Amino acid sequence: MLGINVRPTSAVRAAVFLVGDMVIWAGALWGAFLIRFDGNIPPRYLTSIPILLAILIPLKLGWQALYRLYSLTWRSVGLSDVMSVVKANTFALCTAAVAIVIFRNPNPLEFIPRSVLLLDYILATCAVTVFRAGRRGLQMQWEALSMRRRRDGTRLLLIGAGVAGMRIAQSFEETDRGRYHVVGFIDDDPTKQGAYIRGLRVFGGREALPRVVREHAVEEVLIAIPSASLSGLRAIVDDVRRAGMQRIKVLPGMHEWLAGRARLKDIRDVEPHDLLGRPPVKIQYDALRTYLAGKRVLVTGAAGSIGSELIRQLCRFEIEQVVAADMSESGLFELEQELLREIPDAPLRTAIADIRDGRKVEWLMDDTRPHLVFHAAAYKHVPMMEREVEEAVKTNSLGTLTVGEAALRHGVETFVFISTDKAVNPTSVMGASKRAGELVVEALSRRGQTRFLAVRFGNVLGSRGSIIPVLQEQIRRGGPVTITHPDMKRYFMSIEEAVLLVLQTPLMTTPGIFMLDMGEPVRILDLAQELIRLSGLEPDRDIPNASSPRSLTASRKSGQTAPWMR
Repeated sequence: MLGINVRPTSAVRAAVFLVGDMVIWAGALWGAFLIRFDGNIPPRYLTSIPILLAILIPLKLGWQALYRLYSLTWRSVGLSDVMSVVKANTFALCTAAVAIVIFRNPNPLEFIPRSVLLLDYILATCAVTVFRAGRRGLQMQWEALSMRRRRDGTRLLLIGAGVAGMRIAQSFEETDRGRYHVVGFIDDDPTKQGAYIRGLRVFGGREALPRVVREHAVEEVLIAIPSASLSGLRAIVDDVRRAGMQRIKVLPGMHEWLAGRARLKDIRDVEPHDLLGRPPVKIQYDALRTYLAGKRVLVTGAAGSIGSELIRQLCRFEIEQVVAADMSESGLFELEQELLREIPDAPLRTAIADIRDGRKVEWLMDDTRPHLVFHAAAYKHVPMMEREVEEAVKTNSLGTLTVGEAALRHGVETFVFISTDKAVNPTSVMGASKRAGELVVEALSRRGQTRFLAVRFGNVLGSRGSIIPVLQEQIRRGGPVTITHPDMKRYFMSIEEAVLLVLQTPLMTTPGIFMLDMGEPVRILDLAQELIRLSGLEPDRDIPNASSPRSLTASRKSGQTAPWMR
């Protein structure tokens, strides 16, 4: 009928909409005449009503079908659907007016008042809108009432009564009623304070947090403000902690959250990189997608933290082949199995290879013929490399020379060397060996057509052997947390940020050494305190001190590792 295409499961709903609309249209026209003539319709107009209905109903039905108003579901009706109702009825009114002018010769239509058509338009539009959206409105009110009455589940307070907060509240209502009981919102916008959103009250601004947490027995807080800056996020977290709450969650991609429906499974705990004090790196996806299309890419050190994340990201582009090379058999196997689960059609090939083995590197280059090489294989643990100087040099310096020369001989377009900020005025064997690798790359860039680039970044949060997992393990054991020196500072970034930086490097037009602007360095002591709080504990109170200030001072002088102290 009129080309309305509905699935069998939607046929009943479409039929209900259709029957309801026809009743509404008949009632709207009758009501329009009653309003026009103050409840007493002259007999000469009564014969016009059936003829008008015969004209109006097919027109309205056609326009509403064109705007797909019979393919809606009760739950999904929104503002765009209401606008479709208005547009359909507006076009139906215009079409009907033209038809009546054309067919004015029959006496019943000759003296139809124009106000009747206008009144019919208003009544029909309003009634059809209520008919479409009314059930959802009643259902929302019932769900909100039920939500207020429920006392089971974790009592959750939402900070942010904007679009994200409303979507999260809706998601809890629809799909996760037993897990959480939302008590309401906190929002600094004065125009929202005291209002009700989806039946939940906006209690006030952040100054009301202690009172709301106490009066409503809040057990967990969710920060639903995707547009919050890093400094703003830190301020909110501090306010929540001062209110006595340690269980804090945020939306995913807090600083890159795009428009779309927020989902419960995307909610996560506050993590260290949320509070580092600078915006995350953004990548030129379109330019990178164009650059990588159809290319073969070789990644050395592919089983490491940076290398494995590089492989994961590269497999999401339209690349001909990604070759993951590493001397760790177990690491490559785990990476391969992970990608087979997540990206079954990933163009991945693994190769067990030691970059210090010139023959194997030569064979691998000849066999894969890569356009692009990311050289991430390296020894990186500073204290261990102080004891194993020759291994640091053989891998970080001479290994880079081996891979770089092979890339030159096989016509690789671009060679990216993964370096470190420790290569700047190096004070350790690891830093010096990586600086030597940079000098190798600079020398090779003058010997052929291959573009040689180096990219430096700081400490990677969560990478193997980095300070974060070490501190977290100490916290899990109940302390003490140890640091080398309480005044030590470091630059930090997440693994994802490091990889985003590395991926963008081939887009640089000139060779050289590039380094991410990582903002201000973070004091290790502050980071340790933050990790303790993120674990739901308090420094000094829950994680005991293992030494006095005197022993800490002695440790500083001796250069040994001192137990953590506030």
